[in-house]
Amino acid sequence: MSLIGWPFFLLLATIWLLLNIALIYFWDRFRGKSIARNGQRFLLLVLAQLLFVITVTVGINRSMVFYGSWRDLFGGYETKKKPITQLTGMKGSPLAGYIDATRANPDFRSRGGQFSFLLTGAKSGVTAPVYIFLPPTYGADPKKKWPVLELLPGFPGVPTTWFHALDLARAVRKEVSTGRAHDFVIVLPTMSVAPPGDTECTDIPGGFQVNTWLGVDVPKAVIEGLSVSKDRKDWAIAGYSTGGFCAAKVALTHSDRFSVVVPIAPYFTPSRTKLFGGSAAVRDANSPLLLAQKLTRPIQMLLVGTKKDPGVMEAIASMKRVRNPNLIVDQLIDPIGGHSTKVWKYQLPRILDWLSVKIP
Repeated sequence: MSLIGWPFFLLLATIWLLLNIALIYFWDRFRGKSIARNGQRFLLLVLAQLLFVITVTVGINRSMVFYGSWRDLFGGYETKKKPITQLTGMKGSPLAGYIDATRANPDFRSRGGQFSFLLTGAKSGVTAPVYIFLPPTYGADPKKKWPVLELLPGFPGVPTTWFHALDLARAVRKEVSTGRAHDFVIVLPTMSVAPPGDTECTDIPGGFQVNTWLGVDVPKAVIEGLSVSKDRKDWAIAGYSTGGFCAAKVALTHSDRFSVVVPIAPYFTPSRTKLFGGSAAVRDANSPLLLAQKLTRPIQMLLVGTKKDPGVMEAIASMKRVRNPNLIVDQLIDPIGGHSTKVWKYQLPRILDWLSVKIP
């Protein structure tokens, strides 16, 4: 039963309702001494409250899609897939089989398609899934080198939230069909590589090298395994919430790879300071605001938020105050809407349009 499907949510809600009916019916029918009767009542009350919390949590997850499956929830990967550790120097791309299978789908020429593979980063050592969305015309011209859009989810969250809650594929098809946007090869790497902990995409001293994974290893694998451009001018990265913080940090750290970044409902001050091991240098290297001040290559940034999201508006204002001619800032601010995937789904078409102008 799907974690984000209606049947599971309705099953939990029904059990909770029946439990409450049973509690009312049996309240004066429990037998035994007073302490035993009260103990049974207390147990049912606790169970009812616990089930209510679980049901609400599942409902929120169904709306926001923090976790798209049971495997996502428990941090498991598809063990049947052998990790790809090297692409350079091999006869044919290890991704060729995935690409051919995706393109063979009857709906591919009208809808595009996606696949995932397990990657071990050569530099970071991180092993995690990477999802790829190919546009419908991918492969039609073998010489074409596609622009790339790397997308990051929030925390907690998984890459496929972009497909479920934000309906990414439909938004891309609609904007491309109207001529307001063009296709990208879209890359959705796993950001939460150390569940259930939040790394804030940090190269942790003595630990997971998440910034390197997202900014070096994943792009390197995509360049070696797919027909995409190597030019930084053709690479963009975006993310929402914690993913917005990470997108900004990764782009500003790896400006040799990315020239465009879209932080959606972001923050720009690191909150997981314990990851830095007490090092001021590591802390500064994880502050998008400080990284923006030291930027030496041009980066175009679209700051996305709503006026009803105060923390986000403060973060956007702080980034706009950065004075560096290499940082070129636009903004997309809506008057209403909170911190939710419903808002970001509404903003996504305009983000795709903006990206298509910045990466022609």
